[in-house]
Amino acid sequence: MLEFLDIFVSTQFIPHGHCYLWKPGLVWLHVLSDSLIAFAYYSIPVMLVYFVRKRKDIPFGGIFLMFSAFIIACGTTHLMNVWTLWVPTYWLSGLIKAITAFVSVLTALQMLPLIPQALALPSPAELEEANCQLAKEIAERKRTEEVLRESEQRWELALRGNNDGIWDWNVKTNEVFFSTRWKEMLGYEEKEISHYVDESVMRVHPNDRNGVMKAVENHFSKLTPFYTNEHRVLCKDGNYKWILDRGQALWDEDGNVVRMVGSYTDITERKEAEKALSDLLKELESRVERRTLELTQINNSLAAEITERQRIEKALRESEEQFRSAFDQAAVGIAHVGINGEWLLVNQKLCDIVGYKSEELYRLSFQDITYGDDLEDDINYVNQILAGEIDSYSLEKRYLRKDISLVWTNITVSLIREVDGEPKYFISVVEDISDRKHSQEKIKASLLEKEVLLKEIYHRVKNNLQVISSLLNLQSAYIKNSEDMVIFQQSQQRIASMALVHEKMYQSPDLAKINLHEYVQDLVSSLCSCYELNTNVILLDINVGQDIFLNLDAAIPCSLIIHELVSNAFKHAFVGTNKGEVNIEITKNHENQIILIVKDNGIGLPANFDFQNTASLGWELIDALTSQLSGSINIKSDIGVEFKIDFPYIDKI
Repeated sequence: MLEFLDIFVSTQFIPHGHCYLWKPGLVWLHVLSDSLIAFAYYSIPVMLVYFVRKRKDIPFGGIFLMFSAFIIACGTTHLMNVWTLWVPTYWLSGLIKAITAFVSVLTALQMLPLIPQALALPSPAELEEANCQLAKEIAERKRTEEVLRESEQRWELALRGNNDGIWDWNVKTNEVFFSTRWKEMLGYEEKEISHYVDESVMRVHPNDRNGVMKAVENHFSKLTPFYTNEHRVLCKDGNYKWILDRGQALWDEDGNVVRMVGSYTDITERKEAEKALSDLLKELESRVERRTLELTQINNSLAAEITERQRIEKALRESEEQFRSAFDQAAVGIAHVGINGEWLLVNQKLCDIVGYKSEELYRLSFQDITYGDDLEDDINYVNQILAGEIDSYSLEKRYLRKDISLVWTNITVSLIREVDGEPKYFISVVEDISDRKHSQEKIKASLLEKEVLLKEIYHRVKNNLQVISSLLNLQSAYIKNSEDMVIFQQSQQRIASMALVHEKMYQSPDLAKINLHEYVQDLVSSLCSCYELNTNVILLDINVGQDIFLNLDAAIPCSLIIHELVSNAFKHAFVGTNKGEVNIEITKNHENQIILIVKDNGIGLPANFDFQNTASLGWELIDALTSQLSGSINIKSDIGVEFKIDFPYIDKI
């Protein structure tokens, strides 16, 4: 073997360059020509192989590879021509040429059977015609797909509309299509259920699984025309639903089942209703048995009950006679009135009240003898009773007596109904209240007189207090001592605050109490005028509840307290400063107490100030008036002074 290889690589011959006498121009001409040819031969197969790999749809791919091998072999022979110019391995060069010859012949032989097939390939015109036909088929297919898509949309809407879950079972592959609704019924998302029949079977309740399999087998064997079965199915949340499962199989020509399509219907509510009905029937049967036993016992005691009933009927007759006697002799009018207002039964007292005989009343209705101004209210109450909105009503109304005079009555009306709830008749109790009405009119006139008198008293007290204030003002003209003058002015202001209380009482719609909100506004305004207070420098913040009303006993002490506290703030709080703020707040808390707060941001109280031991008429007044109101005082002097007084709220006289 080694000797054979030595022959092929033997260099005992003369290099081919000697034939060209080693002329450089000639040698390089052959070198370049053979090298470029070899390069071209090697690049062409690369492109052919790339083309065949990318276009696997091109027919006769093998011949392309044969051509590639043939071209590579040819390129190699040209390289050997360059090689043998310097290295005389002519045996190796001849072997490569032999290989090239073999590949060339083999390629030619492969070409022979392909010529007819190549000739059979369609011409460009035929390809163009085929393309036109293909375009038509594509358009037809698109139209068909659109129709199928519309059909599929209608089918999907139909599935959604009937609220049933749909399944389609390919029996040969055991693949099943489950509709979205089928999955939703069991609480699953779209991708949580795979398309295999086990997804359905494994969720059937173990006690129902054999029944389902038996029903499917009977339908596949054509023992039943349709598959239908009611069973329980496990949901995602772990609960079971009752399902009505229905389906229809499709057989091939050999009688083998190839497909079955069906639906799921949720019948849980129906099953629960059936169970409830079954339980109810059992309960009814039990009740019937118990009732039968009771009836037997009742029948055994029926004779005794008949005797007892006869005794009761006798007692009822006696009771009815007693009722008739009480009805006729009652001290108030009593009547049975029909739904339309006619008198059905009246006693003698009612006849006496309205001045009619019973025979005359039976020909009339209550509307006929009711005073016109009172009839509308009476009818409204009647309609409310008939509508079931009220059970009874009482009303003061006037009747027109037979002699055309008016009689005031108080009527109490209730409705008697039939066993089925339908209105039967009214029972009306009529009481003559004419004397009481006359007394009320006299009392009302007397109250009006007293109200006028009380207003006059308030007015005169206010005037008298103003006279006293004026006298003090006149007297102050003869006072030389400044301290005495201050005392006179303070007394005058206190009297003015009390006069203001009586003025508000006089102006109040309710003569027993005044609106504290209005009073405080007027009192503070009066004090501002008296002390010539500049409200642009000293700001006033008044916050008094709109719903706080005080009677005279509480209003006068409260007004004097406010007067003293606000006056002290105006006189002493802002000495040596040119600005400040006074806050007055009166509220009512949930414990029904009045909270009075008067505070300022002035200079505050002295460090050794003792409210209880201060020799001042103002402070003594505040303490005494607070005690009179049963209240308490709390004083703070952190920033300025804050007086907080609370006392019980009494809004009655």
